[in-house]
Amino acid sequence: MQAMESNISKYLENTIEESEYVILKTCNRFEIYFGTDDADSVKEELESLVKNAAPRSTEQDLPFILQGKESVRHLFRVSCGLDSMIVGENQIQGQVREAYVKAKEEGHVSTYLSKLFDRALSLGKRVRTMTRISDCSLSVGSAAVELAEKKMEGLSGKAVTIIGAGSVAATIAKSLVDKGTRTVFLSSRTFNRASELAKMMGGTAFRMDHLASAISESDVVFVATSAPHILVSQDTITSAGDRDRPLLVVDVSVPKNVDDAVGDIPGVSLEAMDGLKGVAAENIMKRMSEISEAERIVSEELERVDTDQLLEKADIVIGEISRKAAAIRDEELSKAKIRVTTADIDDVLNDMSRAIVSKILADAYDNMRSSSLNGENNIIDAARYLFGLR
Repeated sequence: MQAMESNISKYLENTIEESEYVILKTCNRFEIYFGTDDADSVKEELESLVKNAAPRSTEQDLPFILQGKESVRHLFRVSCGLDSMIVGENQIQGQVREAYVKAKEEGHVSTYLSKLFDRALSLGKRVRTMTRISDCSLSVGSAAVELAEKKMEGLSGKAVTIIGAGSVAATIAKSLVDKGTRTVFLSSRTFNRASELAKMMGGTAFRMDHLASAISESDVVFVATSAPHILVSQDTITSAGDRDRPLLVVDVSVPKNVDDAVGDIPGVSLEAMDGLKGVAAENIMKRMSEISEAERIVSEELERVDTDQLLEKADIVIGEISRKAAAIRDEELSKAKIRVTTADIDDVLNDMSRAIVSKILADAYDNMRSSSLNGENNIIDAARYLFGLR
């Protein structure tokens, strides 16, 4: 995964000059948003990079790539929390904003993606304001705690270890505050951060070399780190000594930090990200009407995007015509102001108005005559339509 991301980053830095891009990376997604006039070649190159970094069979899909309106819909749904594993979660909007701001600071974003991401963030805020989609939503961390509650038939009096000190681990810690857990141990490579969480929870922070000791005293172990490799193996569990009570291990890391073989140890249950889908499904049912309303708002915004894109070309030309006409008016007005002190006012106004009309229409008349000589009757018809002639 890291090699693939590195290769893609190099490609973006060295190859994409005229295009805009934003990289959105979270615990369970890696997405790149492009604004480019050469979509086909960019798509082909990215597919090649991913395929070489992570070989797969021909039956397996290549990277999930959306273009045009569907890519805009996807970004809108992501920002609104509709594409999250836990539908309605709030964290994703902040992550979208951070990715966008970072891309702007690095000079990778200009007109198109700037408008699009501003719109997506505004839409995400509007959906959360106009619906209750986030009222009963669960983050990955709180969903992990709910799952543990069900598996352990309550967490009151249970000893808990949290491995990690990032945002997901912090959410787990906060979700445990009112659960009546007896002891909370926290471990992290970033020991200062673990100490801060431990202080908040009234628990104990420890370093990774004391992991086995903490596990030996725990009923539940939550693993939530960004490490790219296995942190908890069968040996980790067995080295904690013989147990006289069950142990539940919940791994919400992406990629997995707990070896699947841990689940084969007698008395040990292992739950990973897939196990959270059941919790998510229950909560989705509770707020299905809110999801439907959120999707309606997203569709309305997409229609506005379509309308704005259709009007954009016309608005650009209208702006150019307006500026040209204003320049002609200013020029003739200046001439009139000079003459008005010595000439008759009616003559000045008549000359000024005739000059403005003549100069504004001069190019249009010349181009229509040329088009008529060339047999381009469609242009003549377009002119008749534009000037409201019947």
